[in-house]
Amino acid sequence: MKVKWVKLKNFRNYEEYNAEFYDGINLISGKNGQGKTNLVEAVMLTALSKSPRTSRDDDMKMEGTKTTEVEVCLERRFGEVKLKCILDTDTKKTFFVNGNEVKKLSEFFGNLVAVYFSPDDLKIVSGGPSERRDFMDTDISELSGSYYSLITRYNKVLDQRNKLLKTVKNRALIESQIEIWNEQLASLAGYIIKTRKSFIKKLSAPASEIMKFISKDSDSLSMSYVGAKGETSEEIKNEVLRLLSLNLDRDMELGYTTIGPHRDDIRFELNGKDTKIFASQGQQRSIVLALKIGELKVFADELGENPVLVLDDVFSELDSARQKCLYEKFKDVQVLMTGTLFKFKPNEDYNTIVVKNGKLTSKLKEVKQKEDK
Repeated sequence: MKVKWVKLKNFRNYEEYNAEFYDGINLISGKNGQGKTNLVEAVMLTALSKSPRTSRDDDMKMEGTKTTEVEVCLERRFGEVKLKCILDTDTKKTFFVNGNEVKKLSEFFGNLVAVYFSPDDLKIVSGGPSERRDFMDTDISELSGSYYSLITRYNKVLDQRNKLLKTVKNRALIESQIEIWNEQLASLAGYIIKTRKSFIKKLSAPASEIMKFISKDSDSLSMSYVGAKGETSEEIKNEVLRLLSLNLDRDMELGYTTIGPHRDDIRFELNGKDTKIFASQGQQRSIVLALKIGELKVFADELGENPVLVLDDVFSELDSARQKCLYEKFKDVQVLMTGTLFKFKPNEDYNTIVVKNGKLTSKLKEVKQKEDK
């Protein structure tokens, strides 16, 4: 999978911008505040249907403009795909695949699949459970639009159950109505948790292998899903039903649901110890790096082709050894990488794009060779 080109209109500091990308490594350079991150953010918008940086769509619009457009052309193993997103002040966000408007957002996922890595991703290890749930749900949704639909449906049922708990004060009335919500919630939870567990299991092996490689066999990484027990979706559903019933008094007191995939977590252990307590900041960076490279393997296995790798200002957070590790894992993968200065250049051919004030000031269309070749 390759991004051939991107076209921007009124996107952040880009009034009008067209950029072509090389099939291999693309180094997007420039001083801070020029628009490097904005460029890769636009690419990720067409992968995730949202920005990886902000929850407000208006943040992506150039100040004083009404409509923002992002268009990306992909090369897939089965042919060319064109994706487009329009942000309009008067209408909701709209998406197009090969010129046809997508009616259901779940149908947009799976066209551009990209692994995204920025310094903020350290929160996957150091942050709260919501950061790790977002990590899982974002990755799985990229591969499966049906999973995105499951999460959407689950949240709607959860809202209804929470509304009942919050607004009705009569226990008998709650008990007479809550079973229908429990049944729906548990059924959806069974599929969601089973899918998450499968994803973590697939990611665990390559991430652990990369962690050993980065640390020169000094660190061993393990990861496990923290949530309702069970292997099949039916087993998980029954366990969630049991826990919902067991925790009803607590839920009534708090006014919200305390059991389910919306409360679950991932546990990371380094050398048998909880990383939230014992891992240094350097080790946390290495763990996230291992996860991201592991994602490449998982995505490639699921897709039958490599995803795109997007690295936003990651090198400033990594030492030379980890930079070298990254480059060694890039074979046959298209990379879009931003940075202010690239002192450590890849061994393979690469292309350079220089951005200044939201404009392309120079681009080496020919593939640049490493200096000592």
